Formats: sequence, structure tokens, C-alpha cells
Amino acid sequence: MKNAKKHFKNISFALVIATTAFSCQKMIETPPPNEILVEDAVNTADDLQKLLNSSYNEMANSFGGFYQSLAEIMSDNLSLPNNNDYREVYNHNVLFFNSTSGGFYSLLYRGIFRANFVQEHISDVPNLDPAVKDRIVGEIAFIRALGHFTAVRMYAQPYGYTADNSHDGIAVMTKVSTTPQKRETVAVAYQAILADLNTAVSLLPNSNGGYATKWAAKALLAQVQFQMGDYTNAAANSGDVINSGEFTFSDTVNLFTPQAYGEHIFSIISFGVNDQRSGGFTANFALGVPTCQLDKEVYASLQDKTTDKRLKLLTVVNAGAQNEFIKTTQFDAPFFNVPVLHLTLMHLIRAESLAKINSDLSTAINDVNKIITRATIGTPNLVANNATSTEILTAVRSERRKELLFQGDRIHEVKRLGAIEGQSLFIRGRAWNCKGMLMQFPITEKTDEFNINPTGGCE
Repeated sequence: MKNAKKHFKNISFALVIATTAFSCQKMIETPPPNEILVEDAVNTADDLQKLLNSSYNEMANSFGGFYQSLAEIMSDNLSLPNNNDYREVYNHNVLFFNSTSGGFYSLLYRGIFRANFVQEHISDVPNLDPAVKDRIVGEIAFIRALGHFTAVRMYAQPYGYTADNSHDGIAVMTKVSTTPQKRETVAVAYQAILADLNTAVSLLPNSNGGYATKWAAKALLAQVQFQMGDYTNAAANSGDVINSGEFTFSDTVNLFTPQAYGEHIFSIISFGVNDQRSGGFTANFALGVPTCQLDKEVYASLQDKTTDKRLKLLTVVNAGAQNEFIKTTQFDAPFFNVPVLHLTLMHLIRAESLAKINSDLSTAINDVNKIITRATIGTPNLVANNATSTEILTAVRSERRKELLFQGDRIHEVKRLGAIEGQSLFIRGRAWNCKGMLMQFPITEKTDEFNINPTGGCE
């Protein structure tokens, strides 16, 4: 976020406390040397913030390129990766002993667990300023919503897969628990996500020194509503963020460079090569022969390679040779901030949402044309002022594919269009709703009340 501070510092203190929380009971009466009991350590607002930082830390580990890489590999944007765990994801046949899938799931729920742990210990701090308490509760709700939303999109069939969304979703964790949880429906998961985001919007401040803000919560709310096909509310909330004046539409098409940080609504912040949180992108997209390479057919289908600045971020390596591959230069810097929510996304959501409800089409056209103008070398091919809603949808979806390339958006777009709009769509020949189009839970999650996803791929 703008003017971000070092919000992942002093994590070690919080990690000790949070790790202690996994114990169901005290095993000894006297703590071992160099360990601090929670009741002795959580005494001030600063203690709570240090503890909350450990939850942000897990979110940073999840969204610094790890989530985005997995989501891209599930989609049709990339070619077959040179990593066995990733190949299972690519082939839509993730097994329960896939350590990458299980590790990502664990990261998300550790972040949620630690946020819940802070929630449980807010009352331990005497005379806590009400404004500080509201802010912390709002941050907890935001972190939990982001974790649950990511989990339900990656590990469950999408919203709209069944008419009442009664299909299997995820565990919904709103308080500390060390007992196995049941797998709630997708409907219950989304109800919890919406409730948390409404809480966050009501409690968080407009600015928060690099942490979650009201605008971050509202931007995530717009994204959730967009995924649900609630286009009226998605348009309203994305419009509120755009019109807030807090963020500046970038002059660059690379949203991962410092020139674009003014449009970051919520981002994972790197402070240098020794404290960089963008390693998931660097490791998968930038180093040597990257694990994640753009699919050649996708590259061939992209138009205007000489006039579109976004496509100039793609480069063909070893052109014409047997080992030819296509990579992006977007992530070649040694470290950078990672935008999780940004202004471009809000313009895309508002434009498509307004077109879907056939309302305020002039604003939708302006949103799309801002993006086209920024991306074009020379005279842009703008959407006409009298364009129909159908024409706007065609334009905005084309721009979305290029704008959000490598950001983990494509797979969720295919599923939304399949589930909400009934389109018959495929990912590399596999139907959007086939049983293998999901990440797999670790086998340790399986109980009588928690069935893991079916195996066997999409065949």
C-alpha cells in the first residue's frame, strides 16, 4: 500500500507465541528457559500488533508469487512446467500427497489461525483504546476473508457450480481450534467471507501504514461479489475504491515496478534482497529457464505484439530452436512489491459489472479505454462511445486476459463464466467443472466430516 511501513518486523516474538498456541494444554507448570507464556507476553497493543504480524507473514508467504503461480499453472496460460508437483496441477490431477498443494493450504490456514489467535487475546490487554481495538479486529477480519476466499477458489468448485451452492467447500475457521473441522458448503464459506469483509470495511481506517485498510477490504469485497456474479454490488464497491482518490492509476503496464506502487490497494511489501517477499515470482518466472513459461499457442494468439506495451514484456528465448520458450521480463528485478489488489483490477471489475447490468455504460467504456490507452504504442483502438454492453464485455474480457496475465486470474475467470454464465469452456481440453480442476487437500485433513477432493483427474 502507499507509504508502506515495515509491517513484517518483530515477527519472531509473535511466532513464539503463535506456535505455543497449537498446544491443547500446558504440558508443564513452569515454562522452559527463554519461552514466554501468552498471559505474560500479551499485555499491550504493541504486543497484539507483533502477534498479528505473524499472520501477515503467512499471507506474504502465500501471495508473494506462490498462489499466483499455482493458479496460473491450473489455467491455460502456461506450458507444461518442469516440476513434478506443478505437473500434477497442470494436468488437473493433484494427489493428496502433493507437498506443494498441501504446503500452500497449510500457509493459508496458518495465517487464519494466527489471526484468530490475536482475536482470542484482545481482551488480555487492559484499557485498550477502542479505535485500536476496532482496527485490529478489522485487520483480523480482512486476513481471514482473504485466506478463506483464496482457499475456497482453489480447493472447491466455484460459486454457482450448484444452484444453491451446497457443494463441498472448505473448513471455515473463525475462532481458535485445534480439533478437526468439518468441510462447510461453498454457500457457508462465502457467507463467512462476506461477513468478515463487511466487518473490515466498517472498522478499518482509510490509511493504515502498509496494513489492511477500509479500501483494501472494499476492493476484496468487490472481487468476491464479482466472483459470485453479484455485479450490482461489485460495480458499486469497485467504484467506491476508484473514486476514493487514495490511489493513482499507473503510467506503466508493469504493476510490479515502483512506478506503479501508487495504484496498489493492498500489496506484499519487499524491503530488499534480504527481506524480499516476491520470491515466488522470481523463482518460477525469472531465473534461468523458468519453471513457468507462457504457452506458445497463447502467445501466437495475442494480437498487436508491436503496439501493445504489455506484450513487449514477453520475450522469445532461443527463437526457432527445439528449446525455444517464452518468458516474461515482468519479474526480473531482484525484489519488488506484489500487488494483491490494485486499481487496474477495480477498473476491470467495474467495467464488466456495469456492462453485465447494462448500467452507466459511459463509465464502463471510460474504464476500458483508460486501460487500452495506457497499453498502446501509437494511436489506441478505443471502444466507441456508443458501444453496446455486449461490445464492452468483449473488450474488457480481452483486456483482462492481457492485464492480469501471470497474476492468477485466468482460471477463476473461466470458472466464473462457466458457473455463473453457463458458458461451455475448457482448459486445455478439460471442462471447467471436471473433478480434477481443483487443488487437493493434504490427507491429514480427511475425517468422517471432511472428504478430500476426488482423484483421478478429468478423464
